Amino acid sequence: MAMLGYARVSTNGQVLDIQELQLRAEGCAKIYAEKQSGVSDKRPVLKKLLRDVKAGDVVIFAALDRLTREGPYKTLKILEWITSRGATYRSLAEPWADTTTELGEVLAALVGYIARKTRQDIIRRTTAGRLRARAAGVRFGRRPKLSPEDQDQALRRRLAGELATSIAESFHVSASTIRRLKPKPS
Repeated sequence: MAMLGYARVSTNGQVLDIQELQLRAEGCAKIYAEKQSGVSDKRPVLKKLLRDVKAGDVVIFAALDRLTREGPYKTLKILEWITSRGATYRSLAEPWADTTTELGEVLAALVGYIARKTRQDIIRRTTAGRLRARAAGVRFGRRPKLSPEDQDQALRRRLAGELATSIAESFHVSASTIRRLKPKPS
């Protein structure tokens, strides 16, 4: 069992000293420290910690916002990854975020449930909104590069044997745009 610490600040102008002192005081044998924005996906030190964590390890961090600044869903994904490896975690700033105790496990599970439920509600509302918009005639996606008339003309030329690159040049589009054109079903 290893005590692994994680410390993060956002910019090079900030220092990690306080977090590292707190983590050492808690008994962390190894501290993973980095200077990266909490919203960045390019966090090599956090990724290394998540790769290195093993069953029985305890991951300690100064506060949950040190893990990520991307909201509760991303935070919970990281915490779930840690527990899926058989490890536990503890936040020094949030006593409820401590799976080394039974009460902490229950509270972490409750927070996880709330985050998942919130995510499901967002997906449900977004889907309903999209369906309402489609029913009202809203079209999603990019606008076609060619008008329906231009598509018909380009397709006729293509079926007549003209090269897609030649047709594309005359319409100022890529050859792949011309190659993707399909006859409309009758």
